[in-house]
Amino acid sequence: MNLKKLSLLILFSLFILIGCKKNDAPKTTSESQVKPTKNNPFIGTWSRSFSMGQDVTAQVTYDFHKDSVVYNMAGPMNLKYTLKSDQFIAKDNRWIVKKDSIPYVIFAKNITDKSITLLKMKLKNKEEGLTMKFPADSARSKFSSWNVYLKK
Repeated sequence: MNLKKLSLLILFSLFILIGCKKNDAPKTTSESQVKPTKNNPFIGTWSRSFSMGQDVTAQVTYDFHKDSVVYNMAGPMNLKYTLKSDQFIAKDNRWIVKKDSIPYVIFAKNITDKSITLLKMKLKNKEEGLTMKFPADSARSKFSSWNVYLKK
């Protein structure tokens, strides 16, 4: 075999090896596809108490797990339900969740070891939750606004 053919064979083999290595590389996930993990700042139990009128107090608790959120309101109006995780977007602390087939988005800000500020909003569809801008400090949903929750 002459030197030219040998060089071409080696060069061709290198291209094949490089191509295989490139395809075997682990696939990275964009931030918009990140699923909740232990590093998710929401994970844990967060609670707040508030007055609903004279001598009427309620307590709301969000218990965030990596695949769901348990919402519990205790007081004059008792509610408890589970929101199933759909998608967590780390870059702006946005968690898309579902209650039955109804989508919601939960935003977080001012996150510390002891407290977190949350806003939950009902959505028309998942795409709305993925494309909406991060809410302003004055944002409100039907039943809530930004509220501070303490770590339990």
